[in-house]
Amino acid sequence: MKPTCRIGRGRGLMAMTALLLLVTGVRIPAAPQIAVAQPIYDFGSITNGAQVLHDFVIRNTGDAELEISRVVSSCEACLRASLEKTNIPPGGESLLHARLDLRLLNGTVSRAILLDCNDPRNGSPMVGLTGVVVPFYQVTPPEIALDLSQGQQTTAAGIVPLLNLHVPLSQVLCDDTNIVASLSMETSNRFMLTVWASTSLPRGNATINLTIRSADSNDPPCRVTGFVRNPPDLELIPGRLRFQPQTEPQMRILWVKQHGASPLILLDVIPPSDKFHCEVDPDPASYDYRIYITAWQQEAAAGRTNVLTLKMRDRNQKEHSVPVPVSVDQAELKSQ
Repeated sequence: MKPTCRIGRGRGLMAMTALLLLVTGVRIPAAPQIAVAQPIYDFGSITNGAQVLHDFVIRNTGDAELEISRVVSSCEACLRASLEKTNIPPGGESLLHARLDLRLLNGTVSRAILLDCNDPRNGSPMVGLTGVVVPFYQVTPPEIALDLSQGQQTTAAGIVPLLNLHVPLSQVLCDDTNIVASLSMETSNRFMLTVWASTSLPRGNATINLTIRSADSNDPPCRVTGFVRNPPDLELIPGRLRFQPQTEPQMRILWVKQHGASPLILLDVIPPSDKFHCEVDPDPASYDYRIYITAWQQEAAAGRTNVLTLKMRDRNQKEHSVPVPVSVDQAELKSQ
């Protein structure tokens, strides 16, 4: 009986390939191969006053030198990454140092680092950090809103520390001097932030930032953002009517909203020319008005600005003229 030799299919193919290369003299070119043992690092749950530091181990499992030409962070503001060695020999490794700043982050967080390298099969590998950032304080609502157009005079937010403070919160600082804020302790672990606008608050919309601290510098601050709306007594939306230079009719809507204690009565709307038609729709529950303005044959007015005038009367029977700019966009040059 003749002896037999059994070779597994995979080993047989490898042996045949090696034999063929040996016979033909063809050589497979050497190439690098990048490998990361743990491409995604889960840092778990952590407060937003800390930093996450982690080293990714980058290995070269190929048979040529691995060259990493670029390291790109998905968030330049919070994630920094630096490579210990950019050239890694076969069988060698390098550390990719990552530092994630959590101070401005909240909730579920995922950040990535992209590598550019000369691996012919994986030239742009990516590693990442993920986890849950827990704030030092629970603020309800998370952003405060103060809308003086609705007669709202104050707004409030509850603050609950999620860590043990050395001393209770007691100081409030706002970056807008026209906003007044106070802090009161409701229970041993709950505070109430109350915000109101001073009489010197200018008209318009503004974003405010408040910082709440304790008297102990070791306690982290609590930061709260807010939005303040303080429109004028007479608000026009939009502030300018814009039309296209076209023959066909086109309609725009002008909203007249009044927020003051002495609203005006709309008597008439005077259009800029006979190429306009206006219809007034008063709000039965207030002194607000909705005005429909229809314009046609506006080619000749291209690039010009005219005025639509609102005739209004106050409680003392004095009449006021309120101008509303009306512009026609410049006609676009047509290609010859």
